[in-house]
Amino acid sequence: MNPAVVAALEQLIVARELRVETGSGSSLTRARRARRLIPLAHGLDLPAEIAAELTATELALTRALAVARYGRTRRPLARASAALVWGVPLLNSPPSAVEVLGWSAASTRAAGGLRYWGTAHPDAYVVEQDGVVLTSLARTLAEFAASHPFAAGVVAVDWALRVRGGGVRCSLDEIAEAADALGLRRGRARLERVLSFADGRSESPGESWSRVLIRQLGFADPELQVEVRGLRGELFRADFGWSGGRLLGEFDGREKYTSATMRGNRSASDRVVHEKRREDSVRATGRGVCRWDWSDLVHARRLAATLSAAGVPRR
Repeated sequence: MNPAVVAALEQLIVARELRVETGSGSSLTRARRARRLIPLAHGLDLPAEIAAELTATELALTRALAVARYGRTRRPLARASAALVWGVPLLNSPPSAVEVLGWSAASTRAAGGLRYWGTAHPDAYVVEQDGVVLTSLARTLAEFAASHPFAAGVVAVDWALRVRGGGVRCSLDEIAEAADALGLRRGRARLERVLSFADGRSESPGESWSRVLIRQLGFADPELQVEVRGLRGELFRADFGWSGGRLLGEFDGREKYTSATMRGNRSASDRVVHEKRREDSVRATGRGVCRWDWSDLVHARRLAATLSAAGVPRR
């Protein structure tokens, strides 16, 4: 688990436990008013200086785990909150409230920093992991993709399909089976679109989002992880390819230069130099190469301009 989240949970203040120890909650009230404590959910607080050191995703994960382990109402984590615990990358901002399963189909409501989702199957596809009760990965992905924008669903399901350690985290069949068993209707068409588009060969959220935007902007779907040889016969692999590999596309994510998996034993600066030499070698064979980064995905018109200028074919 994220070390920052582990450290934050060690500083968690559980109001009912403090009241038992001190016989009063007045000190908590004063600390909240002075903004020395940040409320995570009803009866659960975090020192402000600890919360300030966390990213938005880390804070949301801390909040979800705090509720799951110490909350007065222990309901299974669901949707985006369950996704955080499973390690699913979230394209959009993490939830400000902890999402949990309700007790019945009519129990959708928000209270005490929690969002209860009504369900006719409150106990189906529910598991326990490291002391946390939450929806299974298959149910989490099905309900998440059905209730979030298409791109966010693709990022999540691509991650699940990405082969790690000899297998996928969760298969398309497992997600569809969970949706069928739950009788998932609302958002089902969106989920089906995600499942038909998802591809585990996308190696990062940025690559997944790129594929979505390439389709939505009207360009031809690319081949993925295209292997080509450079001028001296070196074998390279590009994120995207069109026209039989004559035109290549590369998403420049920060992880490409900072991840130990992606860069091997090279430093980040060495990796930048290596990428430049690699591109020069590929271009020398007559192939075209276009690049974009996260800011181009946020401003999709810039991505469209880059692809058009490079000659990426339209659908």
